[in-house]
Amino acid sequence: MKLLRTSLVCLMLGLGMVPALAQKGLKIGGFFLPQASVLYNEDDFNLDEDEYQMEILPGMAGGLLFGYHFNDIIGVRMNVIYSQEGGRYSARRDFSGRDMFTTRLEYLKVPVMVGFNTSPKNNKIMFAAYAGVQGNMLVRGYTYGSNPVYVAPSPEGAYRLPSTKDLYEQWTYSAVLDMGVDIFLTRKATFNLRVRGDLGLTDSEDKSVSYLYRDGGASDSNLYWDWARGANAKAETYPLNVGLLFGLTYTLSKSQEVAMPPAMN
Repeated sequence: MKLLRTSLVCLMLGLGMVPALAQKGLKIGGFFLPQASVLYNEDDFNLDEDEYQMEILPGMAGGLLFGYHFNDIIGVRMNVIYSQEGGRYSARRDFSGRDMFTTRLEYLKVPVMVGFNTSPKNNKIMFAAYAGVQGNMLVRGYTYGSNPVYVAPSPEGAYRLPSTKDLYEQWTYSAVLDMGVDIFLTRKATFNLRVRGDLGLTDSEDKSVSYLYRDGGASDSNLYWDWARGANAKAETYPLNVGLLFGLTYTLSKSQEVAMPPAMN
């Protein structure tokens, strides 16, 4: 009888059916995130497709995870992420094809999220979902085209144009959501596979940026985005990023031990 009971316990451990896996405590981890990005502006979107057609821009992001679980179900997360994103559109060159124009933006992001996972007891795979808000700091920006001799258009008479980075807000905010599965590799380590997305809550473009131009013998200034889209085009631009997150998370606090049944005499 004792041998049979011990064999059943070993089988349950192998199938992940013993409540030995705990979530409560401090968390650290890392992840990388292949993602797709767009910059949505209603005025651009409503243009004729010969002038503007939104395209998906591939990019990458990665970072560190810090968190705390109050119990086995509910927790908070904070990430530090470096994200390569932006927007891309195409315009008709001629009857044979289109030219691509890309704005690449790189951000340092800090999301703070609250979420939950299904119970780890009797399970090696958990569903998890987190949502929150995110602060974004623009680090770098640049533009390029599919034509190797592409030169960005500029206003007539302009002699001091803002850089790509200057055309966008230094600080923005987003809503962020990620959901997927966590798979226990050991009692303290999980592999994370999530779908993650963030949507801008504020205009990513700095509509106050101006450029200098010469008018006769004098200099004057004009708002850049008024020139780029027209003075009546006032729609805000919102970034959207969606990707597949691959990560590892480690629980620093002491994990629960497996309670072995008492021996049968």
